[in-house]
Amino acid sequence: MTLPNMKATLFGATGKTGKYLIDEGLKRGMDLTVFVRSSTPFESPNVRIVRGELADIDRVREAVRGADAALSALGPTAVPHPKDLPITRATQAIISAMKQEDVKRLIAVSTGTAADPGDGPDWRVRAPALLIRLAMPSAYRDIIGLAEAIRDSQLDWTMVRVAFLKNHPASARLNVGLYGHSRHTMTVSREEVAAFMFDQISNPEFVHKAPGISTG
Repeated sequence: MTLPNMKATLFGATGKTGKYLIDEGLKRGMDLTVFVRSSTPFESPNVRIVRGELADIDRVREAVRGADAALSALGPTAVPHPKDLPITRATQAIISAMKQEDVKRLIAVSTGTAADPGDGPDWRVRAPALLIRLAMPSAYRDIIGLAEAIRDSQLDWTMVRVAFLKNHPASARLNVGLYGHSRHTMTVSREEVAAFMFDQISNPEFVHKAPGISTG
């Protein structure tokens, strides 16, 4: 549950999932800050915007200062994906800024490609992960690097692992749990992802966990 007037900082909010994060946060009456790259043409009268580069730690600190949580929808999008692990480095910068500003709650989108030690065998997840590893090695390394940075962060983190993201409306049921132990489909709506991420701000159930979520 989130309470009105809670503060959240969003990263990756100008992407396809970001729109749903902004809409969900505003619907809940939250005070949102959106970190936007300097070159990105994003404007909104309903959120606080901090412009800069994720390598600029002072700007990232400004964005997270006073927040109850940071939510990240950062992930590989470019093809071919750069080899210098830009998502991992961005996540490390966010973590560093959060520690300096004493912001402890981090909720980030991840995928089944970043396996959890508690996952069981599920070839519907393992097969796409293997394909990504072979066909898109730079993206694969960045996905793994992001997950490792978060697990090592000492923050109160939750990674929300998703498969194929869709734009359809939220369903009446959401599957939640580790792969190989919980029933999962291969799709989830961005609306469902946004709602689940905001639900985790005040929910301790999945702290230091990486549940998969999918449409029921």
